[in-house]
Amino acid sequence: METYLVGGAVRDKLLKIPTKDKDWVVVGAHVKKMKALGYLQVGKDFPVFLHPQTKEEYALARTEKKTGPGHTAFELDISSKVTLEEDLKRRDLTINAIAEDQNGLLIDPFGGLKDIEKKVLRHVSDAFSEDPLRVLRVARFAAKLAPMGFTVSPGTMRLMRDISDSGELITLSAERVWQEFEYALATSTPEKFISTLKECGALKSILPEINALFDIPQHKQYRPEVNAGLHTLKCLRQASQLSDDVSVRYAALIQDVGKRIGDEQILPSNLVRKSSGLQLQSEITKRLSVPKLHTNLAALVCEHHAKMHQAFKLDPAELLSLLESLDAIRRPQRFNKFLLACEADARVRTGLEDGVYPQSKFLSSILKTISEVDEKSLIERQPNKNPRELLKDFRLNLIAKSITERENT
Repeated sequence: METYLVGGAVRDKLLKIPTKDKDWVVVGAHVKKMKALGYLQVGKDFPVFLHPQTKEEYALARTEKKTGPGHTAFELDISSKVTLEEDLKRRDLTINAIAEDQNGLLIDPFGGLKDIEKKVLRHVSDAFSEDPLRVLRVARFAAKLAPMGFTVSPGTMRLMRDISDSGELITLSAERVWQEFEYALATSTPEKFISTLKECGALKSILPEINALFDIPQHKQYRPEVNAGLHTLKCLRQASQLSDDVSVRYAALIQDVGKRIGDEQILPSNLVRKSSGLQLQSEITKRLSVPKLHTNLAALVCEHHAKMHQAFKLDPAELLSLLESLDAIRRPQRFNKFLLACEADARVRTGLEDGVYPQSKFLSSILKTISEVDEKSLIERQPNKNPRELLKDFRLNLIAKSITERENT
């Protein structure tokens, strides 16, 4: 029985980047022996065990044979005769198919070290095509490692296109697809994930609403050489620079899904496409099982970001209505996330991608002012008035003063 450190832990160690988990592969053992040694099996049908002390994952070396469409239709061979090289051969990328023995010696039968040196993401073998999930995994690694200069090899990209054309991507579970999306959105260059899926043809299956944006020209007011799809990628890029929060990045990604061909005649008005955008966002949520934390923020950005951009032109009643629609007083943290997603869009629209978004400071100041109102004291001073109307009028006056102060500055 021999154990080897494998996968991401070895890869990240070689790339000198932090890694959270360590995965081990065990060669020359079987289920009964692992249990006898005190390892706890995870699941009934999958040969993964938790170490009795460290709780790290140890998997029996295995080979896989595809038995049907999708990500889970595989027949496993977990006999003690399976070799380390056979186990590594079933992995997706060469940089993930490097093992390290207990003495620190690297075992690299498929050229992962060379590909790390060349900064290339390359598939291990033709078995890559058997698992459609690998399209999303490679796109995620492309996003994670893009800052280090990594690119997808032409041969691997061809296989990704073949998988995308096969229709197998639709067999993936919503939960597994979203997991890859969430991992990718948390990287420093999440837009690379989307552009990679676009390049290999997977975006039209996974996120057709975003894919459709690449066919829509941008309004002439906002740099016509950039189509709506590229605009979306730039928004996602800006969001990733403004915030590490995945919900902010997700909102920036899908805020414009309601845009349609012909909208360039009515932009920047958001009235026509707001309704369709919310409907499409709802469909995305169902298809990908997107958490409510993300979908709620994305819906608010879709519905109100155009009005936010026009904040300086709104009267007190419109500004108060906007803040109430955002439930900003009760949920200031979500409001701040809303501002960041709007700022990402504004930076791209104005071309000042490293500039400021004064609307954010303006509305935040108004929210602070009306949030500090002592409602109880206000109502007690005028008991004969309707409390709701009294509070509303008082807030409107405060907002009016804020507008006047800004205009006089």
